[in-house]
Amino acid sequence: MRAALLKSLQLLQEAIKRDEHFLSAYCYAARANDLLYFFDLDPTPDRVRLAETAIKTALRLRPDSAEAHFAKGDFLFRCHRDYNGALAELALARPGLPNSTPFFILDGYINRRRNNWPQAERDFSTAVALDPRNPNAYNLLADTYNLQRKHLLAAQVYESVLAAGERTPIVFFRRNSALFNGTGNSTALREVLAKNPEMDVGGGQTPVRIFLALIDRNFAEAQRVLTASPRSDFQDIDYSFYYPKAWFEALIARDKGDSAGTVAAFRSARAILAERLAVKPEHARTIAVLAQVDAGLGQKELALQEGQHAIDLMPISTDIYDGALVLEGLGQVYTWTGEQDRAIEVLQKLVSIPSYINYARLKFHPLWKPLHSDPQFERMLASLAPK
Repeated sequence: MRAALLKSLQLLQEAIKRDEHFLSAYCYAARANDLLYFFDLDPTPDRVRLAETAIKTALRLRPDSAEAHFAKGDFLFRCHRDYNGALAELALARPGLPNSTPFFILDGYINRRRNNWPQAERDFSTAVALDPRNPNAYNLLADTYNLQRKHLLAAQVYESVLAAGERTPIVFFRRNSALFNGTGNSTALREVLAKNPEMDVGGGQTPVRIFLALIDRNFAEAQRVLTASPRSDFQDIDYSFYYPKAWFEALIARDKGDSAGTVAAFRSARAILAERLAVKPEHARTIAVLAQVDAGLGQKELALQEGQHAIDLMPISTDIYDGALVLEGLGQVYTWTGEQDRAIEVLQKLVSIPSYINYARLKFHPLWKPLHSDPQFERMLASLAPK
């Protein structure tokens, strides 16, 4: 993704050199820089500055441009997390973009983070209706259902995509993942992974293969999968954060009881996260994962401080999507530092709101294994079980 965005920027700059009044080129350049910053592919202040400069130029060229106001909304959302400002820009853009799939995707994305789930569902549904083969549209709609633990509806989104003729393996994978999340039955998920051993979109399938191997207590297979990947980081849980390879090395070592291997891997992961924070300080999600790493290293007080700091930076009241992920990180810190009652309290909160906590994840993932003997945990798990 990073290489593609940088290549796009190069081509856009060439277009601007040929025509300094090419409004669309400035708008697309701003959005490419937004994405590089937002997804931590190049989270430097220069990306924010370049995006802002492009938007200012576009609005100077045409102050009433719907495309330019849309680009500014995208910039405010991705680079400044100014959700109200972004929605205000989208309101200005909407009359000129009545049937724009990207418009409804961005509107839904922002509404979801502002805890307006019905509107987010409508936005993503509209985007899918306008462009049924748009992966961004149907993935976000399905993801919104998954976050609300409407896993059958998420699977139905992918069934519709398959019925429309899309046969790429990732669609089968995501449908089967939704079913696994809700039922705990991994048969179909394992089948699609076995049929497509090279599939690893954004590094998103490697963690699932590792997860399934750990369910089987097949540590050799988990390590083989991780070692075989040429990637240095992987998507897990959501699509906007990349965990370093050392994180998964630590999870495998910890689950098989290799204390020395666990410490070594967590130390490597910690160094990588510290480097990220040097570039993008006060990034709540990174700090939340750093807290989990420090909990894994036995640094209880430091981990608790970092976990709470991440919550302070990204409370649910500000952004329920990232806020829930950060809160899950604190729950993991509590789990790994012997604070079981506090961990259960966090999980109960997460179960009461849209989050990535689901039946299969709680039942099988080694992250939560220390809680399995707790009666409160068992009751919560039973409440999520398929009826």
